[in-house]
Amino acid sequence: MEETGDLYRIGTVANLTGVAVERLRAWERRYGFAPAHRDGRTRFYSGEQLQRLKRIKRLIDQGHPISSLAGLSDGQLRARLTQPSTALRLLPRVGLIGLGVDRLARRQKESEVEIAASWVNLEAFAAAAETAPALDAVVVQLPTLSIQPIELIKEKFPRSCIVVIYRYASDKYLRRAKDLGVEIHEWPVGWAEIERACTAKAQPTENFAKRRLTDLQLATIASADTDPSGCLGDLVELILQLNAFTDHMATCLAADEATAETAALHRCALEETSQARARLEAALATISEASPLL
Repeated sequence: MEETGDLYRIGTVANLTGVAVERLRAWERRYGFAPAHRDGRTRFYSGEQLQRLKRIKRLIDQGHPISSLAGLSDGQLRARLTQPSTALRLLPRVGLIGLGVDRLARRQKESEVEIAASWVNLEAFAAAAETAPALDAVVVQLPTLSIQPIELIKEKFPRSCIVVIYRYASDKYLRRAKDLGVEIHEWPVGWAEIERACTAKAQPTENFAKRRLTDLQLATIASADTDPSGCLGDLVELILQLNAFTDHMATCLAADEATAETAALHRCALEETSQARARLEAALATISEASPLL
């Protein structure tokens, strides 16, 4: 039986909220979101918990991290749902270099950053960095701290903050890395510490509006569109096109850094296009918030 009175099995809750069973169990471990009742190994959630989870899921789809929602009361969750779209939190876009940090990121159920690119090592990064999207931060894992990898990353992403994870390092290179303004951490390191370094150091490009919505959030909004006019779907398609163009302009800007005139043109196109995207994202958020299905 799926329901017992006002109690719902965990599988039913997952279907009704869109929150996977594995994620519900992780939230129970991390944030104390315990079910109202247990029968052996079977978890049952109350109707109030079901509604709370629906509100949390809506806020997560809007860009709020679960870590900022778990401790809120039901009244605070409802209030946050009524906030204008400009209150949505923007997640820094991060690139990862190294299998260790990539595996660490993949083990996380929730994250304070958006992993926009990943490379297995520096050689792969050097070969493919030109095709990567604009990044707010680059996290690189090094067996031994040296300056050359830092200089390589700065060359490819001059505006991104750099977080270096090292296993061995001499005092000389530790001092030089700090002088370069690099955030450094000794391996092993927790993912939460890496996130804090990325969110604290990452700064948006001058006059560049970062993405508010991930591709998954855009797809969720488009799939929930029941308007015969297809308004939401059309807006999503426009935003996806602008995402692709801004990524292309960011690549052109990095490639043409040595040419002041062409770099200025690409920077202008990047900034103006990103601002246009931000306005469309605001319109999409306003329309979707008015729909009871989103």
